[in-house]
Amino acid sequence: MLYGKSITIPKSTTSTSPTKVTLGISAGVITKIMVRPRPGHSALAHLVIRYQTHQIAPSTEGMELHGDKDPIDWEDYVEVSQPPFELVLEGWNDDDTYEHTFDVYVAVIPKSLTLGQILSNTSRDIFSLLSPRRIFGGGG
Repeated sequence: MLYGKSITIPKSTTSTSPTKVTLGISAGVITKIMVRPRPGHSALAHLVIRYQTHQIAPSTEGMELHGDKDPIDWEDYVEVSQPPFELVLEGWNDDDTYEHTFDVYVAVIPKSLTLGQILSNTSRDIFSLLSPRRIFGGGG
């Protein structure tokens, strides 16, 4: 499932009183995060993403996402298994003239579709196709 939300951060919003927006998601594994700063930010607007109280983007506490118009995308593996099933987008803005907006998209797959499960199912299917019974007709 793909989830998306925009956060518009008013001018002169401090990091000690950030703007917060909630993005509802489903239980599962976050496999991709895509952040789109709209043009004009000039790296003056900043964003972090939290699941419960833990900062997941960027994964290092004290770092933040910023930029101007270039996409910020990466593959990830974040298990979302405890309610509330939501992310909190927190942003602040050093610009004293303009508000700025980030568009955030998150891909979540069911935990049963994680790589280990996919590999296990694929291996099982391959061995099933190659079984002697299937190859030689299984006759008596």
